[in-house]
Amino acid sequence: MRDGFTFGAKSTKDFSMHAEKYPAIGGPQRKRTTVSVAGRNGDLHYTENAFQNYAQSYDCYFHGEQSAPEMAHAVKAWLLGSGAYQRLEDPYDPDHFRLATFAGPLDIENQFNRYGRCVVNFDCAPQAFLKAGEFPASFTAAGELLNPTAFTALPLITLYGTGAGTLTVGGVTVTIHEIEDEMILDCEMQNAYRQADDNAVENMNSCIYAPEFPALAPGSNIINWTGDITGVKIIPRWWEL
Repeated sequence: MRDGFTFGAKSTKDFSMHAEKYPAIGGPQRKRTTVSVAGRNGDLHYTENAFQNYAQSYDCYFHGEQSAPEMAHAVKAWLLGSGAYQRLEDPYDPDHFRLATFAGPLDIENQFNRYGRCVVNFDCAPQAFLKAGEFPASFTAAGELLNPTAFTALPLITLYGTGAGTLTVGGVTVTIHEIEDEMILDCEMQNAYRQADDNAVENMNSCIYAPEFPALAPGSNIINWTGDITGVKIIPRWWEL
């Protein structure tokens, strides 16, 4: 893929589509509430530690062996086939990917019934996830995990062992009442579960005590545990804007 993008399981090259130019480097807006107080100069801003979605646009054209209307139907089926978040990546920012949805509309200019031109506007979650953050860090003894970004990441943690114990990540401790071979902590969804051999998911929230789930703050994060836990694997999910 030299120009264009991949969205979900397909890319623009599957439709003889190309990006006409490098896309703008967009970014989200911080969530905040603005209050105007009568008789007082200026406004008050209540800022949240969170960001809004933002739009990522690509100016595209396509040409192919098929007629423009036939190709347009195929492109719309691809982009509008699912309303869920899907992985969006392009060669212009090869170290990152985003989670995006496409709700349309998609107006395609028809030229000579063989060529098409359109603007594709994705609704993106605010995070630009580092592809390096998809690689797991494995620990068989206490260690350190360094967050290279300026933002706190919510990792996917797999615990190994049989019995009970505690896990401490970056100063946050989770008590494990019972573990059978392995347990997964999804710190973004705040969910504990076990993946069976047949890919069935077994809820294990009743087997832990976690007033809060671990997070990986910028900089050094110490990983340690007690009890019957024998190892830890962390997919950090690093992200930036």
